[in-house]
Amino acid sequence: MEALIDHDLVCFRSAASAEDDPLGIAIYRANQLMDSIIEKVGATTYRAFISHPTNFRKDILPTYKANRKGRVKPKHLQALKDYALEHMGAELAAEGLEADDEMSINQTQDTIICTLDKDLLQVPGKHFSWEISGKNWTRPDTFFQQTELEGLRLFFEQCIKGDTSDNVVGIKGLGDKKAKNMLASCENAEEMFIIVQDLYSDDDRFIRNASCLWMKRFLEDNWRDRFEQFQKQTGGESMGPTEEEFSVS
Repeated sequence: MEALIDHDLVCFRSAASAEDDPLGIAIYRANQLMDSIIEKVGATTYRAFISHPTNFRKDILPTYKANRKGRVKPKHLQALKDYALEHMGAELAAEGLEADDEMSINQTQDTIICTLDKDLLQVPGKHFSWEISGKNWTRPDTFFQQTELEGLRLFFEQCIKGDTSDNVVGIKGLGDKKAKNMLASCENAEEMFIIVQDLYSDDDRFIRNASCLWMKRFLEDNWRDRFEQFQKQTGGESMGPTEEEFSVS
């Protein structure tokens, strides 16, 4: 088993926990967390990814993650990423890609994605989220096996409700519960696509949002191409419930 590790998160959490300590403490904690993840998932090898400084999503949607500007980052974060790339075997994602994309691209039957990011659950296969805790709460280690269909359902739900953490605005007035209800009875991706396309009533905006929310499955993966493929498969038909039918939570 090969672990595909979100090293952005490993570095962020390790650096944040050492805010009042020297860099060496952050490095020590990052190594500890990596060892713990690898042991818990029973991996014999691993690949750890750090996002590239450029991001193709910002070219498609300039406001992508714009809500994060001005946030103070842990003081050791960049130094820890540099150290990880040089000494911990971490890999810099391909130009324009996030660590999430690299994990998605490299996911196979013999790998397990290790992250705390819920967005990766759209990718089929094995997943692991390590234990995190805060004041008066703990979220335990979680293993999950995702299917292709349910992964696509999560993706299309996100297209409806948007993603506030990444500043991707979905359909006004439709949140998590309504998005789930609208797609609950769909038996395939084509049915989901038609419903979401109808809700947007603006194909360009749908494509922009979908391009930002979609985790690439291969390097040249392009959601505009996927959109056109869905259009051919569905014949441009309209079907499914309307927004008004789900106006009550």
